[in-house]
Amino acid sequence: MLRRRVEAGVEIRLSPAVPMNMIIADQQFAVLPVHPDDRAAGAILARGPALVRSYLALYEHCWHAATPYGDDVAPELGGDGLSEQQRAALKMLASGMKDEKVARNLGVSLRTVSRMLSELMQEMGASSRFEAGVRAQRLGWLD
Repeated sequence: MLRRRVEAGVEIRLSPAVPMNMIIADQQFAVLPVHPDDRAAGAILARGPALVRSYLALYEHCWHAATPYGDDVAPELGGDGLSEQQRAALKMLASGMKDEKVARNLGVSLRTVSRMLSELMQEMGASSRFEAGVRAQRLGWLD
């Protein structure tokens, strides 16, 4: 189904995680969740170009970081040796997300996130999460 849409000219991108669902109607209006983890909590309408511009920038960042659908030449590991899942987990952890939320956003178990973080810490030679974050930043992995 996606392949047919791409063949029809639709550009589709895939991402292991996005910060939240949102609808941006134009540069004047955006519909955002009241609470990103609770769809039943409702939504708010953000109005005005100054406010909507921030959400548009977030969307653009996610769009450009995502992999184009059908991009058969995209390697599993980036130039830094991290998988997309590892990179996404690091960024979420650096933003202050707890392991449980990272696991939900990535669609993996809490145990998988713990293992992934442990492997990354070992690879970086870090003895704490904080030290791992500092080293990841210095290596440019959080850019």
